[in-house]
Amino acid sequence: MYAKQKITVAYAEMLAPWVIADGDEGIIVEIFEAAMTPLGYEIEHVYLPYARRTKAFESGLVDVVSDMNENTIETHGLQGYFSDIAYSYENFAFSLRKNKFNFTQLSDLEHHSLLSWQDAAVHLGDEYAQMVNNNKRYGETYDQSNQVKMLFLERYEVVQMDAQIFNYYRKKLTESKNLDVTSKVDRFALFGASPNGFLFKSEKIRDEFNTQLKWLKDTGKYKKIFARYSGSAETEATN
Repeated sequence: MYAKQKITVAYAEMLAPWVIADGDEGIIVEIFEAAMTPLGYEIEHVYLPYARRTKAFESGLVDVVSDMNENTIETHGLQGYFSDIAYSYENFAFSLRKNKFNFTQLSDLEHHSLLSWQDAAVHLGDEYAQMVNNNKRYGETYDQSNQVKMLFLERYEVVQMDAQIFNYYRKKLTESKNLDVTSKVDRFALFGASPNGFLFKSEKIRDEFNTQLKWLKDTGKYKKIFARYSGSAETEATN
């Protein structure tokens, strides 16, 4: 017998249902495990505040980091081997319907208080970064449940986040009964899909992951992972 090779992977810790640290669950976690455990690897999951993932990878504390795209890799000057696109977020601008906002382009958000997720200004490209520079009431948080709370508490007029994450935390708040989240919400599709992958220290393991990712998609296992976490939409797409 020989010891399995261990791969240490860094994830953002507050990213449900994509990452659920309690129990090593979530869409992204399951994609990586389903791809690599059949090859005999032992997977160690590390959950960190969003911005610390890149620092952990850069310092060699982890072998792989999730939620990577070309913008993030270039901005942080990360050295490694980028995988094929493994998943995509669908980011929207969410607002309370009673405010009757009608956002048609990113620059419309410059005039409203906006709470986004940590590193969004780096991750989402030049047009988004320009909007951030022009918005004096822009903020970011690593805890995405906080975005949902701040919207319904009316501390921010708009939050920018993935639809599945919004629906997940809204459902949790409904179940907890700690905050009234029954107000109707509009969502605005200003951002398009946000494709992401993993950055690897090892080219060999990156190549193996890409092969296994294709296998997951070809066999239908990939879709089954998403199906386990899909929730009912509780907002309406406005445009």
